[in-house]
Amino acid sequence: MKRIITTGVAFALLLSCASSSKMEKVPGKNNLIPFVEFYTITEGKVLSGTTTPGRRIDGPGYSYDSVSQKLEIYRNNLTDTLNIKLYLGVGKVLKGTAGQGVSSMIIGVNNLPFTHNDFTITNATKTKVGCSYKGKRFVLKPGQEFLFTETRIDTLPNTTAVQTTTTWKVAFTGFVKNK
Repeated sequence: MKRIITTGVAFALLLSCASSSKMEKVPGKNNLIPFVEFYTITEGKVLSGTTTPGRRIDGPGYSYDSVSQKLEIYRNNLTDTLNIKLYLGVGKVLKGTAGQGVSSMIIGVNNLPFTHNDFTITNATKTKVGCSYKGKRFVLKPGQEFLFTETRIDTLPNTTAVQTTTTWKVAFTGFVKNK
């Protein structure tokens, strides 16, 4: 009888140790997920003549709180949230004659490298994110950003000249706490 109790206690102890180690290490689950933002900011300015107001966009798709590391998604389009390796915030900002407003959305990246238009994220760790945009490679640490700007001047049929400056901004904004 003493042997059965000892064996039962040893077996129960073995099971509790095995289950607690499983609770501490969930395979493939990362507590902090990198959060990168890729924004296109377009600003138009009349150089001569007159023009009509540009288009209006609005509707931010998310907000991020860097203190709590919480990402709130207003229009949830994520389908596979269990395997997300990185959150990518993609947005557009219009100013001046280009228009007005902000529009954004979140993409859950499950595999790297990942490409969105001309922007590619090649790798991501807790300390850096490797990226490329229009053939330029760069590495960002948390809190850093990369800017790429182009300016062009267009003449409209009514002899109006408009200068349009487009800035592509990539920022390693921080991390999102995994639920």
